[in-house]
Amino acid sequence: MQITERTRLHLRLQNSSFIILLVIIIGLAAWLSTRYKLQADWTYSHRHTLSEASQKLLTEFTVPITITAYASKDEQLRQPIKQLIQRYQQYKSDIQLRFVDPYTVPNEVREQNIKVDGELLIGYQGKTERITTPRLSEQEISSALQRLVRSDKPIIAFLTGHGERSITGFQTVNLSEWAQELKQRGFDVQAINFGQNSLPLETIKVLVIASPQSKFLPAETALLKKYINQGGNLLWLLDSNKLFGLDSLAAQFGVKIQPGILVDPTSRLFGISDPSTISITTTGYGHHPITEDLTEQLTLFPQAMGLVVEPPGEEWEKTALLTTHPQVWSETGKIEGTVKYDPKTDINGPLDIAFALTRAQPKAQAENSKSDSQPVHNTKTNDKPLEEFGTEVTSGQTPAVLEKVEKTKQSPADNNTSQAKQRVVIIGDGDFLSNALLGYAGQLDFSLKLINWLAQDDNLIKIPAKAALDLKLELSSNTVILLGLFFLFILPGTLIGTGLSIWLRRRRA
Repeated sequence: MQITERTRLHLRLQNSSFIILLVIIIGLAAWLSTRYKLQADWTYSHRHTLSEASQKLLTEFTVPITITAYASKDEQLRQPIKQLIQRYQQYKSDIQLRFVDPYTVPNEVREQNIKVDGELLIGYQGKTERITTPRLSEQEISSALQRLVRSDKPIIAFLTGHGERSITGFQTVNLSEWAQELKQRGFDVQAINFGQNSLPLETIKVLVIASPQSKFLPAETALLKKYINQGGNLLWLLDSNKLFGLDSLAAQFGVKIQPGILVDPTSRLFGISDPSTISITTTGYGHHPITEDLTEQLTLFPQAMGLVVEPPGEEWEKTALLTTHPQVWSETGKIEGTVKYDPKTDINGPLDIAFALTRAQPKAQAENSKSDSQPVHNTKTNDKPLEEFGTEVTSGQTPAVLEKVEKTKQSPADNNTSQAKQRVVIIGDGDFLSNALLGYAGQLDFSLKLINWLAQDDNLIKIPAKAALDLKLELSSNTVILLGLFFLFILPGTLIGTGLSIWLRRRRA
């Protein structure tokens, strides 16, 4: 090909056009990068992406959320807050984030009672939640949002005075960690004793009987029956073949406890050495709102008991929540050494260990008979006798309780029988909620779905619990020494040796 002035001109024009177009494309790409942002989370656990639980939670908010961050002008403090809130803004665009330097507005800081640099105030429909945790996380923000989304603080009352599991003790058998989880999600958790003037029954959203160990007095049983007859929701955890004076309550639900302790020979497949620990998976969950999203999770129930629930009449509707594997049986003898199934004395599986019951809200009950309203004296203290619980205010009640009593008086629609059904859950085990097991497998997820269903917060049932990400790497001392030797001596020595061998080879060539 002959090169002429004409062809040289064409080549220069082509090269110039290519360079100009390339510069324009680069400029446009740079301009677009300032207007749009594209992010991808390639981490294994998606730690930089908003979890499905938080995404579902945001769908419950119908109006804008305001977040005020009282943080000094330090990018190391503000940037993590901004990045975390941006994850929420991707799924709810009307979340408004405002930064305030606390050192420039001392009056506002005093008015809002700000105590920590980096403190957050989250507002929604006139309510406010604050976060003072130094290391902000998705779990902290989502817990605060869940507290805000509730119309009020439902009271979860744990019955005490009969050896029940404590919600304040930190022993492994107690329920303090579960109680704390409920508080973080907007519940008002309280312990009540029927031997003291504590709470009006009408203000209790869910009453929990957590594994009693001593007998109830007849008047206490009457109060429990009154609570049920008025449409109260109940969680009853059974850890013994004895009913401790609650026989009439069990008869009302048609509850029978099967003899013995359940034995699960398949539990060792999950690394569990104790055969009396029952594992529930996949088909063991019943068809119910509490368990429909748990089919891929494992839950454990140590020393559980089989239950048979046959409610009298057609008033109550029952659903078996948890059913064991067919290989499980109820061992009526002692569980020592090698345990084998005895068809003569043991009860073969599958066995049910939890039931959910519902019925239409009963109409307001007439006043109990005089025998039902007999005062109950606390056998351990010299407290005043228990009076009939009602909507009348007593001097010992807290302002929060008085407010809930007033709401009960002023809002009869809340007790409308057409709004929701009365709900009861009976489980033949209480250990699954204990401090020792709550953090294992699907225990927390199941327990939160359970209490949300009982509290009739159906919109929150599908929101799973999300544990905090484990960002720590813990190594043994031997591993640290080996890693040090590798990076300080082995790796540099290998690189130096490789370089010397290549240099010698080239020199000889």
